[in-house]
Amino acid sequence: MISAILCAVALIAGFLAGRRSLAAGLIATSIVGYFYGIVRANLPEAASHFIFDAASIGFVLSLFTRVLSPAERMKLRPVMPWIIALFAWPTIMLLLPLQNILIELVGWRGQIFFLPYLAIGAMADGRTVRRFAIGLGWLSFVELGFALAEIHWGVPRFYPRNAVTELIYKSMDVSVGSKLAYRLPGTFVQAAALGGQSAFVIPLLLGAMLQERRGSRARTLLLAALGASAVCVFLSASRTDAVLLFVLGAAATFSGRVRNFPWAGWVALIAVVSVLITISPRMRRFVTLENTQYVKTRIHGSINDSIFKLAFEYPMGNGLGGGGTSIPYFLQPLLKNPVEIENEYGRIMLEQGLPGLALWIAFIVWTLTRALASERDPWQLGKWLARIELGFMFVIAQTGLGLLTAIPGTALLLFYAGWISAPHVRAASPVRRRSASAAAPLGHTA
Repeated sequence: MISAILCAVALIAGFLAGRRSLAAGLIATSIVGYFYGIVRANLPEAASHFIFDAASIGFVLSLFTRVLSPAERMKLRPVMPWIIALFAWPTIMLLLPLQNILIELVGWRGQIFFLPYLAIGAMADGRTVRRFAIGLGWLSFVELGFALAEIHWGVPRFYPRNAVTELIYKSMDVSVGSKLAYRLPGTFVQAAALGGQSAFVIPLLLGAMLQERRGSRARTLLLAALGASAVCVFLSASRTDAVLLFVLGAAATFSGRVRNFPWAGWVALIAVVSVLITISPRMRRFVTLENTQYVKTRIHGSINDSIFKLAFEYPMGNGLGGGGTSIPYFLQPLLKNPVEIENEYGRIMLEQGLPGLALWIAFIVWTLTRALASERDPWQLGKWLARIELGFMFVIAQTGLGLLTAIPGTALLLFYAGWISAPHVRAASPVRRRSASAAAPLGHTA
């Protein structure tokens, strides 16, 4: 009952925030997404699995009540054919009776639910992205606070043992002296989600910081949020996200695309995080990557010829939901012929067949080969880092599951995809915008 009420509240909040502005809608759904994991863990009811869905649905519905400016319509044009195609094919697959209809609906949701964030990212202007970045910066501090509280009081104080927290309690492999400790999930469904989201926000935080005046409060806030996010990555003990953080840091430092860069603060930030890693064993799990034999074994377990064998066996897939999409525990008995591979592309192939996999690969290639942001774009560095992040995540998607179904990480990644794919359009003057005549509801972009 409580979780059903929370779904209704999230739906209304997402709708009202989206009516106010794109930035408000993005921040509202992000807040729900950040707290989705800890709420679901403490309310193990069926409806609690759909709280983030409700917020996103409210937000998306609000977009249909807005009118689009000519600039927004122009920015949407490149991505709309991909959104339609990526939505249409899983919907066609829904007609194939390969799984129980409830399983197929969950799988269908996993394939199409985050696609609207492509459109949202494409429509977002600089002001929207800046406000979104500041909101995510404050959430980084919240996550750091929860992670520190979990160190002090223990993860079980925040996450009771039940069916939805099983993975958290299996992740007790962080060496702290002579003992093992849990990876820290913050407020997310698991520690990897905390590490992933904390790394994902870096392009926005850094890109927004460079546009603030030197010495301004917003600039200081964003720099501190970068530090909080970096610490959260290491506290989550996610090795993949630690590597991503190093890649983004190196790209920002040596890209040559930096104006107004706070070198003194940047060096101080790196020094502080380095000292914390040195004195805290909990933050050093990523050093196990030095074990090359382990890394080879881990990669071989995901990238091997089994994906080709499954492609021959299931050229049209095993049905939506039948390839690895996370199925709620109360629906798992309905799953027929479960086949799973620890490879995101394998999951797509098992659920959408070879045509669906080819469609996603084509979209990824198209996104990553779009023209780079020009020097006139104030978000040049942020978009450059977002492109690097997307490329990194699409490559390592071969070694695990969840890249395209993570809450709220997938929403942010697809936001980035739309953001870097849309052409840069200078904001029109207020007089010109008021005189613009043809404003159309979202979905009517003629």
